Amino acid sequence: MARTFFIAAVFLAAFMITACQTQRIWISSPGHQTLNGGSYDIVLEPLKQEADFFNWFRLTVKNKTTLDMEVDWNRTRYIHNGKEAGPFVFAGVVPESVRNGTVPGALIPAGTTFVRDIIPFKLIAFTPLRDQTIDTEQRNILPGLIPEGENGVSLIILQNGKRARARVSVNIEARKIE
Repeated sequence: MARTFFIAAVFLAAFMITACQTQRIWISSPGHQTLNGGSYDIVLEPLKQEADFFNWFRLTVKNKTTLDMEVDWNRTRYIHNGKEAGPFVFAGVVPESVRNGTVPGALIPAGTTFVRDIIPFKLIAFTPLRDQTIDTEQRNILPGLIPEGENGVSLIILQNGKRARARVSVNIEARKIE
């Protein structure tokens, strides 16, 4: 009898804990941020890919000039609450090249638009070796949760021998749903 009571109490406690947990919905204010510059337009949009929380950014850069420009990934930084918090990774980049500062720049030809999904390097997680597969290009990188607060990019653009910095950010918040 005491054993049955104990098992029932454990199940009831587990049910109460699960039922009483407040869920959260992740929102971005604004949903995307646009910066209109003289020679470029930049759009930053946080994304939820296979998650209930934001774990990626989509960066769009429109080159409005007649000259090519380039994104300098080695100097571009993730911004969290106003402070630089490291570089970004994306499909095709090797984490070792990020650590070594040898990521090739992204060329944006004159009059074209460049789009890339990026992850803050400090927020990535690596799959355990036992779960990795040989046939997957991104086999060991998983995007992590982008935290609450101001999140964005300090983008470095090179054009005609000059360097420009553009900062774009959104505010991410987790609201409780009861």
